[in-house]
Amino acid sequence: MLKSLHREPRKALTQQELNAVLLGHERMLSYQRGAAKAELARTRLDGLNLANRNLAEADLSFASLVGAVAFGTNFERANLHCTDLRDTDFSSARLMKADMRGASMCGAKLAFARLDGADLRAATVAYKGPAVAKEAEGTFRVDFSNASLKGASFSHARLEGVNFNGAILEGANFKNARLANVSFRNAVLTGVNIADMGLPPESFEGAIRGIGDEALARKHIIAAKLEAHALCIASAAARGAPAVLDDEDLRPVHNLLVGKSLTGLTLRRAVALGLDFSYCQLQGARFDGADLRECDFSGADLRGASFRGCKLAHARFEKADLRCLLLPDGKRLTPDFAGADVARSQFFHAVLEDGLAALGLGQDEAAAA
Repeated sequence: MLKSLHREPRKALTQQELNAVLLGHERMLSYQRGAAKAELARTRLDGLNLANRNLAEADLSFASLVGAVAFGTNFERANLHCTDLRDTDFSSARLMKADMRGASMCGAKLAFARLDGADLRAATVAYKGPAVAKEAEGTFRVDFSNASLKGASFSHARLEGVNFNGAILEGANFKNARLANVSFRNAVLTGVNIADMGLPPESFEGAIRGIGDEALARKHIIAAKLEAHALCIASAAARGAPAVLDDEDLRPVHNLLVGKSLTGLTLRRAVALGLDFSYCQLQGARFDGADLRECDFSGADLRGASFRGCKLAHARFEKADLRCLLLPDGKRLTPDFAGADVARSQFFHAVLEDGLAALGLGQDEAAAA
């Protein structure tokens, strides 16, 4: 089937023609004049630029996007059924609930993309197709690193040489999928049946599973420490005590933090997946090495906070204060994200003082983000 699809005639669009289609679709989504839903089924868009556009609910079924750039584009609920996506750059794209059944994805880049609820049944990353050089045989990969794939279905998919490192795969379905040379290092695999995957244990090194009994038993202890810390701040250290929660699993207290005053909190190497820190006072907090994927820091005061080496994929920083913290001795403490797994798009609506470079992101990390 896939071989015949690759040979199907498709109408080739120029970049100018594609831009007109994209503009019409975006006008439709925002109820403007000149609107027209994008009908890109069975078109050839190889190598074209679709980056940072809005193609929600668009029809791209059976189209060819080989080598296209779709970085940051919104494909939510889009129809990508049997689409040729080889070597397409979907980094940081939004593909929630997209229909990607039967898609050919050899060489696609989906790092930091959101594919929650996407249907990838019978997708393949192994079929080479006529455009792939012979000497590349055996090196094909799809990069899902740090992507969010909650509830995604890979049933009957052919997955060979796929990178799921750091991906959030909560509740994902791999039933009857064909897996070979696949890595799930540091992935979030809660609610995923890994017993039937047939992969060696090292493929799951550092993976996060469900909340353990020990973490549940410590819930009340951690909650008490957080209350004592807030009391310490409110009373200028007359009561309570600073909380040190290094290496703790904080998932059981996910709903106890919103709006709390937690200045100077220490959470180094903690597991804090999906916690809600929105509107917290976290000036000078230390999160170094913590797992903060999908955490909500919206509106939080993070002046001078340290996130060195943190896992921060899909954490939210809308309106978070990431300016420098002025200390009593006159020194300035800058928020530090050196070595963190984080994308530039996560800081679009944050309050910054000197731009992203001042946050400690290296040149390579800033470029990748």
